[in-house]
Amino acid sequence: MTPEQNDTEQMVELRGIRKSFGDLEVVKGIDLNIAKGEFFSLLGPSGCGKTTLLRMIAGLEVPNEGNIMINQQSMNGVDANKRPTNMVFQSYAIFPHLNVGENVAYGLIKQRLPKAELRQRVDAMLKMVDLDGYYDRPSYALSGGQRQRV
Repeated sequence: MTPEQNDTEQMVELRGIRKSFGDLEVVKGIDLNIAKGEFFSLLGPSGCGKTTLLRMIAGLEVPNEGNIMINQQSMNGVDANKRPTNMVFQSYAIFPHLNVGENVAYGLIKQRLPKAELRQRVDAMLKMVDLDGYYDRPSYALSGGQRQRV
């Protein structure tokens, strides 16, 4: 692939995406291309389907129609945990009774990793988001921005 081709490579492509909840159609035939390196914002009034569209890209919702492509591969039928996507939720999904490290480890616990490996992975993740040394800190003591990173 030439550098010119690489620069215009579509990282995210949506074709004919539709989503309904009962009789209410909230996403109506969306077509969208986001190229590699492109900065993108999704704007609109409350209730127009922005979050639903993002949840479909992340694999947290399934479209009724259409195709979602990421890195030129169809994501239809691909579980959220297998997609090359992340999502920051509007409200913080933090368990207040768990410390920072336990909150980060929550999704890994089902993998039944040895405790040392689990701790190593969580420490690495915390370092990636500039929260190294926060493992034992109570989650309620974090700022809003820190909670989003957790």
